[in-house]
Amino acid sequence: MCATLKKTSLLLLSLATMQWGRSQTNCQVFKDSCHIKACLLYQQAGNFGQGTRQSQQYYDSAIRVCPDYAEAWSEISVPYLKRGDFYNWRKYLDKAVALKPYPYLGTRGWCRFKFLRDYEGALKDLRRFDTLSGFNPSYSGDGNYHLYNVMALCERELGNYRQALQYFTLGIDSMRTKQGDAWVGFSDFLHRAVTKMRIKDYTGALSDLDQQMKKYDNYAEIYYYQGLVFEAIHREKEAMTSLEKARTMAASGHHLADIYCEMQDEVFVEDIDAAIERIKKSPVQTKKGK
Repeated sequence: MCATLKKTSLLLLSLATMQWGRSQTNCQVFKDSCHIKACLLYQQAGNFGQGTRQSQQYYDSAIRVCPDYAEAWSEISVPYLKRGDFYNWRKYLDKAVALKPYPYLGTRGWCRFKFLRDYEGALKDLRRFDTLSGFNPSYSGDGNYHLYNVMALCERELGNYRQALQYFTLGIDSMRTKQGDAWVGFSDFLHRAVTKMRIKDYTGALSDLDQQMKKYDNYAEIYYYQGLVFEAIHREKEAMTSLEKARTMAASGHHLADIYCEMQDEVFVEDIDAAIERIKKSPVQTKKGK
């Protein structure tokens, strides 16, 4: 993500209950020597960089000492995921899920959504996790999304727009009511706006984009999709204004981005240029140019 977004996201990251990355374990909670030894080895792994030979060896030793120590199975899987070795990632994480469905179903569901675009599999995991969490599933591993909004995006990409909007209601409106605006993610309104665009609810989409601007307005995507809505309702002048602003922001690095994979609803300069050219060639704009 752009530097500005990273700074702004610190608030949400501090509030979120993180499921991504290395969990902290108090070895004193264990009574048997097997788990205590595994826990101590797990802690030693943290002294080395993630994915290094030494770190992975410590996690492997923890697993050998205590094969039902779920934390080590989970952590040893992470470097494989980040390197794109999804086979070995699943091999290790599936073992963690079998040992501790809560919280590792949430981890697996999020990763299936983000890295694999396995929307059906992600929904299956996240629905089970939702039940196990007492219908309070918290946030994605990177802290950017409430997991109800991840479920909404999965439903949307499967073409289930009604269900998607229901999950967005849980992930946005309910969170605002229960815990305040600070708990709404920095791109939640944007994603819901795009969902409403797909069902031609242009009034609702514009309303969500307005709320997105109030929450956080430093995405090129906001103005790109706003431009598309204006284009759809034949407000070409406003569409061009929004798209030109989107292009300026995208060219300067103010857009959705992730170091591992393309984000949902992320747009590129080429997308914006194509929309601008399309409007320039539209009958209304052509007539005005004469």
